[in-house]
Amino acid sequence: MMKRINKYRNLSYIINDKEVLTMKWRYAIAFILSFLSFFVLEYFNLETIFTNVLVFLLILAIVFYPILHTVLFETNIDKIERFLLKNNKNPNFYMIYALANEMDDEVKELTDKLLKKSNQESRQAMYRVVQALYFKDIAEAKLHVSKIKQLHYRLYYQSIILLEEGDLDGAVELMEKLPSPWMRDVILAEHAKKLNNLPTAKDYAKKALLSSKGLQHYLLHKTFEREFGI
Repeated sequence: MMKRINKYRNLSYIINDKEVLTMKWRYAIAFILSFLSFFVLEYFNLETIFTNVLVFLLILAIVFYPILHTVLFETNIDKIERFLLKNNKNPNFYMIYALANEMDDEVKELTDKLLKKSNQESRQAMYRVVQALYFKDIAEAKLHVSKIKQLHYRLYYQSIILLEEGDLDGAVELMEKLPSPWMRDVILAEHAKKLNNLPTAKDYAKKALLSSKGLQHYLLHKTFEREFGI
């Protein structure tokens, strides 16, 4: 494990030079687009608050689209992993890599950093629950899960807690309220695994992968790769 991690860390330093160059070009393009856009607006007397805001949002979308695409929509595991390693100074991104690759010390360290960065009770509760479930500390997870404001995440983690406690029927009942297909399929995969029905568990795991994208897809892929060999 350590050899693999070190190898990818070395690769990330090589890519970082390219990333810096890419970011410079991205900002340069944004500046040129801004200059040209506002020049055209002024020349044709189209300058209004609405058009200025619209142009500004369009430029932002162009500049940050690559990041948003990777975080929310990418399904190529190698591309997502390179992105996470390039952003290993960002605890929000690197936490995904640490969780996916079972890096216990990093998970603890990054959770502490994230807790210090946020003053929101709901977000802090999310960080604590994720860490507790990662280390199978169900009692700790139960202490904080009710403080998560986002209903779908609260129900998702409550379903996982019920599975770990052996309340399989209760977990399925909560699962039916989940809006995201990948969330439901993850719960059903773990449910089938608890019943030692590995073929069914694997089928649900594959469905969860198909309906997930971005960083969530990477995390599920790495987890199911270990658990089910897919």
